[in-house]
Amino acid sequence: MSQRAGFTLAEIRGLLDTSTTRGTTRQWRALAERKLPELDRVVRQTQQLRDAVAACLACGCMNFADCELLSAGAADGT
Repeated sequence: MSQRAGFTLAEIRGLLDTSTTRGTTRQWRALAERKLPELDRVVRQTQQLRDAVAACLACGCMNFADCELLSAGAADGT
């Protein structure tokens, strides 16, 4: 899951590091704080895609290219 969200293997290792020395705890917190905004962005983008797929299903179109709801949203900037 972490790789799909854009974490490098080194970052994943850092997040999963179970040592509890003061230095590793500080490093873990710094990494986690740095990655939270990126995770928020991935969640927002995934939700937008989910909403677009749901909208296409609801309008009965055959694909994204023919979806009138998505075309209307693109025209008004949403």
